[in-house]
Amino acid sequence: MAAGDITYSNPGAGKDYASGIALADADKALNIEVGFVPTKITIHYKDTAATTVDSVFEWFKGMTAGYYWSTLQSSGAITEATSGGPIVYGDTQDDVYGSSESGSFQGFTIPAGLQDADSDIMYWEAWR
Repeated sequence: MAAGDITYSNPGAGKDYASGIALADADKALNIEVGFVPTKITIHYKDTAATTVDSVFEWFKGMTAGYYWSTLQSSGAITEATSGGPIVYGDTQDDVYGSSESGSFQGFTIPAGLQDADSDIMYWEAWR
């Protein structure tokens, strides 16, 4: 699997939940299309070269755009980041429908700045 490829692990699990695996591409944002507007996103980030940046990132509906909670697995430290987090798309209330690179979709983007190195593994979950 090349960096940036997305594998969906549960295509038949229902319309309110999606999960999958994405390989980091630290040079560009990754668009994850799930077919609905997420209200919660969780990303388990595995640093394949070391364990120094193994983390869990969580975003919930109602948080400011770009904010997220980060749990660093090496220390258990939990912090609220105020920029660079997942970006949700497809909310017709504010007419945000993807970017010029992705076209219109419902799902989210993992910004390049949230990724540490190419081919790190991201296990993601999204809830409607």
